Amino acid sequence: MFISKLKIKARIIRKLVRWQKWGGTHTENILKGLPTHLRGNKIVKEVLKELEKDEWLIAMKKTGEVHYSLNPEKAGEILRFYEQCCKTNDD
Repeated sequence: MFISKLKIKARIIRKLVRWQKWGGTHTENILKGLPTHLRGNKIVKEVLKELEKDEWLIAMKKTGEVHYSLNPEKAGEILRFYEQCCKTNDD
């Protein structure tokens, strides 16, 4: 089964927006919303790196794991993406 980068990105952003993980509040559970066969997949790692590069995600190493939150400085872009790609796509 192939899943596109856009779908993975939408799942990650949807989860963090719904959990209200902005700025100082981080979560390590970023991958739990993905199917188990994707959790360690190369494409997921690429999407996370792209989101960090675009400064949509803030990564913080805590307790030996990487925790993520949404960048409040990019809230406008993130919420536009959420409205376009995440709200209508509730898979």
